[in-house]
Amino acid sequence: MPRLEDLDAESRQFILNYQCSVGDHVPCVPLGKPLARARVALITSAGIHRRSDRPFDLSLPGGDPTYRVIPRDVAPAELTLSIISANWDRTGFALDVNVVFPFERLRELAAEGIVGEVAEEHYAFMGSIFDIEPVVRQSAPAVARQLRAAGVDAVVLVPV
Repeated sequence: MPRLEDLDAESRQFILNYQCSVGDHVPCVPLGKPLARARVALITSAGIHRRSDRPFDLSLPGGDPTYRVIPRDVAPAELTLSIISANWDRTGFALDVNVVFPFERLRELAAEGIVGEVAEEHYAFMGSIFDIEPVVRQSAPAVARQLRAAGVDAVVLVPV
């Protein structure tokens, strides 16, 4: 595990000065049915998207607060990352997309009957969003509405 002292000066200073947002309420709803009957979706912060989608906008100073929809039947070769940070190793993604977006593992769990069904759509956000308010006020509620409308019972959060 890298230590703070192992980072370059710019990264070290960034981490030391970063102000985390603190929420006073974390909504959690118990699963109302057995997992084996639940429709499950993935949400990742890996900045992943289909090659045909608009990439995340890396020029925004506060980070890109938008999201991308990833369809259930997407082929691994169709996915790419918007991340360009020298501090983020893309090797795992290059070897196996499931490292940052475990959709094939979710399909296997559904085939084994551990989860009931894989949702039709999954969602990807960009990590390193420094101005989180647009996500909290706009993007996350929009995704929540889409998940609810699609009858999704549970979400696996894949932070990167």
